[in-house]
Amino acid sequence: MSAVENPAWVADSPAGPLEITINLAKPEKDPRTIARAAEAPADGAVPEGSHGCGGAGGAMGAVDGCVLCWQHAADGGLGCTGAGGGDVRSVELAGEEWAWWFSPYGYFPEHLIVSAPVHRPMAITHATIDRLLDFADAFPQWFIGSNADLPIVGGSILAHDHLQGGGHRFPLMKAPLMRSFTLPGLADVRAGIVDWPASVVRLRSVSRAALREGACRVLDAWRTFSFESCGIRAFSPSGISGGSPGKVPDRTGQRPAATVVPHNTLNPILWREGDDYVMDLVLRNNRTTPERPYGLFHVPEHLFRIKKENIGLIEIMGRAILPGRLAAELPEVRPVCDAAYYEILQATGVFKDDECGRAGWTAFIVML
Repeated sequence: MSAVENPAWVADSPAGPLEITINLAKPEKDPRTIARAAEAPADGAVPEGSHGCGGAGGAMGAVDGCVLCWQHAADGGLGCTGAGGGDVRSVELAGEEWAWWFSPYGYFPEHLIVSAPVHRPMAITHATIDRLLDFADAFPQWFIGSNADLPIVGGSILAHDHLQGGGHRFPLMKAPLMRSFTLPGLADVRAGIVDWPASVVRLRSVSRAALREGACRVLDAWRTFSFESCGIRAFSPSGISGGSPGKVPDRTGQRPAATVVPHNTLNPILWREGDDYVMDLVLRNNRTTPERPYGLFHVPEHLFRIKKENIGLIEIMGRAILPGRLAAELPEVRPVCDAAYYEILQATGVFKDDECGRAGWTAFIVML
C-alpha cells in the first residue's frame, strides 16, 4: 500500500453519495501525453498469444519503463517493478498466464492490478469478457474490471493490457436500475439501464455462459453504433476527429491496418452477488470536434482546474481521483470538487438524461 495518505471524503450528489480523493502519490497526466505514449512503438512488444514479458525465458517482450511488465524469476517466482516490492502471483485467464498484485498506490481497499503476459495495447474484446469471468470464478470476493482501450476515455496506461479489481463496492455498483429491458434469446439474463450519470448497461445472470453472450452482444453492438443527435459517431476517417488511428480490435485483440478511427468502446466491470454474475458495461466514446478538442464526452474544459486527466475505470464507478495540487486548497475547495465531479460524470454520459438521450437509449437497445 502507498505510504501516502490521500485526503478523502464522501460527497452528496443527485446520483447519491460519491467518493472524492486527492491523489498525492502520482503526478497528473495530460490526456494528450497518454495518447502519445499509447501510439509510440514499443521495442519488444509482441501480439496476444505469444510468450512475452511474463513468458518462458523472462525478458522477451518486456519494455523498459513499463510498470506492468512482469517476469519469471530464477527461483520460480514472479517479479514486477510496478508491484512496489509486493508479492506477484499467477492466475490463468482465458488460457493465458497473467500476473496480479496489490497496487502500491492503494486507491481503495485491496486494490489489485492484473497484468497481461506480454506488452500489448489495451483491447476490449470477447476475450476480455472471458478473462473477467475467469477471474471472478477464481476470486469471487473481489470485483474485476477494465479501463477502456482508446485515448481520452482510457486510463493512464494504454500500452499494456491490464485489469483492475479489489474488495471495494463502488457507488456505481450500488446504483439501482432506472429501466429494464430484455435481450432476445437470453431469458436467463436480466438487463437494464443503471440510474447513473454515465451511460451504463447492467446484466445479471446465474448463468456464466448467458451473461458472457449478453456482454459480447452489447460490446459488438456498441462498437458500430452511431446516433448523431447525441454526438455519437462510431468511426471517423483516419486522421479526423480524435482517437487513435486503427481499426477496432477484432475478437482476439489484433488491430488491422489503419483505415478509420474508432470512437466507441466500453468499461466492463464484473462482480458476484451470491450465485449471480453482475456486469456493468459503461458505454464510452472518444470523439473530438474543433469546439471540443479534448473530447465531446471528456471533462469540460472549464473544469480543468479541478480535473484534466482521463476519466478511467475507478472514476467512472464513482470514486474521484483528483490531482495533488488541490490539497493545498483544502478545505475550501471541497464543495467545488464535489460539484465538479458530478458534472464530470454527467459529461462522460453518451446518452444524457434528456429527450435526445432517451431516444438514443431506445435506438441502441433495439440493436441488441
